[in-house]
Amino acid sequence: MGLEEEHYSRDDVRAEIAEFSRGRWAAVYCSQSREGKPTFKRYVEGGRPLTISTPSEVWKTFEKFRKLHPRAFYATVLTYRKLESKFDVMDLENTVACTPTWDIDNEPSMWEATMRVAELIVDELRLHGVSESVYLKWSGRGCHVHLHEGAISPELVSKMGALNVAYAVVEYICLKVAGRVSELAIRSGASSLRVENKIDPQRLFTCPLSLHRKLDVVCVCFKPEELHEFHPDWTRPTGFRHNPRWREYVPGEADGLVRRAYETVGGYPRPYRPRRRKHPPLDRQILRWLRSSG
Repeated sequence: MGLEEEHYSRDDVRAEIAEFSRGRWAAVYCSQSREGKPTFKRYVEGGRPLTISTPSEVWKTFEKFRKLHPRAFYATVLTYRKLESKFDVMDLENTVACTPTWDIDNEPSMWEATMRVAELIVDELRLHGVSESVYLKWSGRGCHVHLHEGAISPELVSKMGALNVAYAVVEYICLKVAGRVSELAIRSGASSLRVENKIDPQRLFTCPLSLHRKLDVVCVCFKPEELHEFHPDWTRPTGFRHNPRWREYVPGEADGLVRRAYETVGGYPRPYRPRRRKHPPLDRQILRWLRSSG
């Protein structure tokens, strides 16, 4: 039994992937295709977007793409009301929520500096009254700080738009910590250390407990109070440490921050209007993004 089959046959792994993927457009990174190259599977029969809602569907999806060597599970930053056709994923009126996420990029060997940046973001969120709904995720090469989408009231999302809300919150906190991040990068000698706002309509993030697409590590979650304890050893497939409390949140906890952020920086800056394709197919664009981000 290979690493992938052994890992995705675990009940806890399937449960976490399903919980995060529910309501999102799912994707599976496969290490081979008919041409012998990596491929991203995002659709199923009839052109329907791939969805995963239950642990059993995780395994069914793995089996479905077994010949392509499925390796990693992803899901969109956006959640949707329905995902029955390719048009559903292009309609922002069909979105329910968007998960604010700060993407901390750095060399894996300088993970301690990465965690110090995560601490800056967590502290800034705490200053704005947001703490219980925050969780962190080590994806394999970097860290993501997530704000659970449930911490933002549906009324605000309905009024401002899911994409606008998430973009504004992430950008606002990025601006707040930018100077301190630069100082930390200089002090630590981490020239590639940066925090990015990657919120956009097509953004994918690795599912909790998925394997990394290249490295033999597991994507694990932990809460802010565990930040100082974190070590990359937590990501070993044979003995990973993961906190399932990533799913916890306080309804409305982030509403004050959302209002302030939206008033300060506004919403998503680029209008999203689905048009006839002038670019490579979405799966190819995603593969290119993944290669460039490591």
